[in-house]
Amino acid sequence: MAYNLEGRVAVVTGATGGMGRAIAAELYRQGATVVMTGRNIDKLNNLRDVIIKKVTSTSPKTPAPMGISLDLTATDVEKTLVEYTIRATNRLDILVNNAGNTDGKMFLKTNHDFLNRVMHINFTTPYFIMQAALPQMLKNKYGRIINITSIAGHSGDAGLSAYAASKGALAAASKSIAVEYGRRNITVNCVAPGTIDTDAVTKIPDAHQVEIKRAIPLRRYGKPEEVAALVAFLASEQASYINGQQILIDGGLIR
Repeated sequence: MAYNLEGRVAVVTGATGGMGRAIAAELYRQGATVVMTGRNIDKLNNLRDVIIKKVTSTSPKTPAPMGISLDLTATDVEKTLVEYTIRATNRLDILVNNAGNTDGKMFLKTNHDFLNRVMHINFTTPYFIMQAALPQMLKNKYGRIINITSIAGHSGDAGLSAYAASKGALAAASKSIAVEYGRRNITVNCVAPGTIDTDAVTKIPDAHQVEIKRAIPLRRYGKPEEVAALVAFLASEQASYINGQQILIDGGLIR
């Protein structure tokens, strides 16, 4: 499916992770200029080279993806990211808040430091990145914000109270921001993945993986490319009437 993102500039945080790689590649395929963030500049440069080699953009004018190494817990990181993007591309149309902390801990063992760390990376940082990006979108009279949340934030899960709270907070904030700025041609939506086949899945014991797949009506994990395809759609003109939604992509697990 072609969504014609030629001329659009997209920022993808956490681009070197499993879903982030797929999202960055798909937005590039659709013609967007992609700015990727990650902690390791070598990984970002390698990802750029892989995308250029393996992905064909729908637009011959699409420049190579570019990466900026950032610690998303740093003070004023949102200003650094947006200023870099504007200097490099002169605009910002699409923001994908993908970076996140997936650590889990049982409720009675959760302390202040753990909760604050998870909330900071999963809620506070994307919240203020949205705030920093919005003036540029208002200037362009076009904006697509896609926040990667989780089905845990929708339905909860054992050992993930902090994570679920952070993703639930991001989803709730997204709905309010969507109401505030919808009239300015800016949409804010969330994509809530279930279990996606990334490197993190390899850490799950085989017996537990069998149980997880048995609970999913499609009897398999999602693919990063399937998440990326949904993100690309939400970033496009074709999704212009979808706003303030959290779309579950979980194979039918949550019903």
